[in-house]
Amino acid sequence: MRIDVRELELGPLALQGEVLPSELGFDSSEIQVLEQVRIELTAERQASEIRIRGRLTANVGLPCSRCLEPVRFSVATEFDQFYASNAEHPLQGEIALQQKDTEVGFFLGDFIDASDIVREQILLNLPMKPICREDCKGLCPHCGKNRNLQDCNCEAVLVDPRLIQLMKIKNRMTF
Repeated sequence: MRIDVRELELGPLALQGEVLPSELGFDSSEIQVLEQVRIELTAERQASEIRIRGRLTANVGLPCSRCLEPVRFSVATEFDQFYASNAEHPLQGEIALQQKDTEVGFFLGDFIDASDIVREQILLNLPMKPICREDCKGLCPHCGKNRNLQDCNCEAVLVDPRLIQLMKIKNRMTF
């Protein structure tokens, strides 16, 4: 879905539709968009900027940060963003960002790609460390077995081989 900036000269533009997971460019080993993303938005010109407001819904699959099993998340969010043309901001050589530049997205040409907005909003609304359940035991750091499915026979406390000499000294000391 693309927003034609030239049409905004006539007034606000309302769009709704779906964005295919393949258009978002996520690495499927990290984030899987499980179905088409539903998006509704309104774009309007405000002085030299373009304001895009809307909402989206998506179902996303992520690996659990403890056991790597797939976890399903629903993303439903509203957004309100401003865009400016790159033509107004020359990108040659070194440039110093100003505060207003951090609050605005930039586009090139006559179109704003809605899949960029969708990608950004999905990333902003995902948990930093997704877990499948609160009591997830994770993977054994030594043998790699999923401790939610089966116990392993690994030692609970393994000493770093670089610290063995210090442990020997500590064990000989009496307080």
